[in-house]
Amino acid sequence: MTQYQYQETTKEDWIMTIIYIAAFVAIIIIGAIFLLPAHGYIWLILFVGSLFLLVRWHTKNFAYRCPKCGHEFEISTLTDFVSPHGLGKGGGWKYLKCPKCNRRSRATVIKKIKK
Repeated sequence: MTQYQYQETTKEDWIMTIIYIAAFVAIIIIGAIFLLPAHGYIWLILFVGSLFLLVRWHTKNFAYRCPKCGHEFEISTLTDFVSPHGLGKGGGWKYLKCPKCNRRSRATVIKKIKK
C-alpha cells in the first residue's frame, strides 16, 4: 500500500515548479559566469548536483497516471531523469510504461499528497 494519495496538479504546483526551475537556471548561469573561466570542473559539479536535486524534488512530489487503464504509480529518480516528457493541452506528461497494463504511453503528471 502506498503512503500517498494523488490529485491533479494545480496552478500553485506549476508556479512552484517554475520557481524551482528558475532557481536552477539562475544558479547555473551565475556559476558559469564566475566559475567557468578558471574552475570549469567546479561548475560541472555544481550543474550535475543542482540537476540531481531538481529531479529528486520532482520525483518526491509528483507521480503519474496511465491514460490507458487509469493506474496511478510512482517512478524512480533515474527514470524521471531519462524519460521523455513535455507539456500538452491536458498538462504535463512523461512517456512511461505502466506497471499495471504494461503499455507505453504519455502518462499524466499528478501530485503526491501524504495520507
